[in-house]
Amino acid sequence: MIYKKPGEKFSYENITYTVGSRVLANEASEYSGLFGRILEIRTDDGRETENDAPDIYCEFDPPYLSASRRALEQTFSKLYGTPKRVEDLALDLVIMAPEMLTPLAVPEREYAQDTLYVVVSHWATDGEFGSYEAPFTDSVDAQRQFHDDLKNELESGCIEKWRENSQFVEEETAASYECYLDGEYCENHFYLSIEERPLPLAPGFIRTMSAIHDDECAREDFLDKAQALPEYLALTEDQQKQLLHNADIKGRISHYLDLCDPYWECYWDAVSKAAQDILQDYQQASPQK
Repeated sequence: MIYKKPGEKFSYENITYTVGSRVLANEASEYSGLFGRILEIRTDDGRETENDAPDIYCEFDPPYLSASRRALEQTFSKLYGTPKRVEDLALDLVIMAPEMLTPLAVPEREYAQDTLYVVVSHWATDGEFGSYEAPFTDSVDAQRQFHDDLKNELESGCIEKWRENSQFVEEETAASYECYLDGEYCENHFYLSIEERPLPLAPGFIRTMSAIHDDECAREDFLDKAQALPEYLALTEDQQKQLLHNADIKGRISHYLDLCDPYWECYWDAVSKAAQDILQDYQQASPQK
């Protein structure tokens, strides 16, 4: 069978490949590191190769960094036993095996979304200039940074000196402050704001944050029980801190939970009951056909 219509999907070993979607050639291929897109997927009698796996036809973009180009040229020069340049490689139609490709998500559509709060500043003083950005995942943290940066600039920067100039202009909103000398903006200005930007959360990032949260909860629960034990009280303050940060507390708790069959029986029983309740609620709320 041949899949060539954009959006057509084919699953192989629990991974879905979509015609027209972006992919990355991984380390299992000589094209490792190249970004591309799937043109066709051929299975069974539609395959041109003798592989058992599907043939996935891809179009790859050439590498644009010089070091990446040299690495690709060296790989194929060694493979063919003769010098090869990127231009010699037929990157517009390459047959790949599924294990050579990593399908790429479209973050703005497929990832869970959050908001990033970025304190942005740029300034210039008598022709000298600079800029910076400070990202935060909590709006209050960004507001504090905004407050501190504006305070420092008012107390030790050039704003008070500029105020004495008749060309001084000052503008502000709840999340921004800007001042400058009219007619000399490029040479003398200060700008500070909090920008809200969408933050797509990759599954790997969510798993990392979840693990950090679980570890922190485990340390809190461990401390709740350990601080009443004489062995813990016998430790110095430094030893207590070292124990909480270095011991595999979460792993040790998980070990004993894995040995507790009644815990898992209760857990899966709770999951089953919750699933039944939710499905019944959904059926009752849905219009009858």
